[in-house]
Amino acid sequence: MPKEMSESEALESSIKFSSRYVQRGPYQFFPEKEVVEEVQKGLAENHRIEGYRYCP
Repeated sequence: MPKEMSESEALESSIKFSSRYVQRGPYQFFPEKEVVEEVQKGLAENHRIEGYRYCP
């Protein structure tokens, strides 16, 4: 059962997760900020509903 969290908590967690992921590897965010934000929102929604940050 996924841990219950609010949408804002899930989004904050996904933003931190994706930022750490980019910092640790040879990666960079997509140049269009709006695209990155939509992906982070999708990760947050999946984390909140499914319990995992499945790729949106």
